[in-house]
Amino acid sequence: MIVEDIYSYLASDSALRTALSADERDCKIYPNYAAITSRVPYLVYRSSNPGGSYDEVLSEEGVTFVITGEDYAQTAAISKVLSALLDLNCGGIPSQGHNIYYAKKIGGSDYMDELGRHCRAVNFIFKFR
Repeated sequence: MIVEDIYSYLASDSALRTALSADERDCKIYPNYAAITSRVPYLVYRSSNPGGSYDEVLSEEGVTFVITGEDYAQTAAISKVLSALLDLNCGGIPSQGHNIYYAKKIGGSDYMDELGRHCRAVNFIFKFR
């Protein structure tokens, strides 16, 4: 699974940590769900096919990132930072066990959660070997 590498990469980025108001104890990036006590803004990630599916050349893994914030402007700003970090035209994503060759945003959605907070889901496809 490449989500561990993506998590490490995102958690170490100072621009994203600033946008999430993260501190040393809590980077505010969580796998699968955030605890009810988590303070916004935060980022939750989920893999749609852990470990990837194999095609003829590369493995492929889909990851959805859900940003939860106080309002639209906050989630949009965090989404912009996240998308810039995952744009492989601007560099690469360091990985311990894989070579990540491709990352593309393939969609997303905006919605309000049951507590009235703004959420933005951003879907990415990663190709790796």
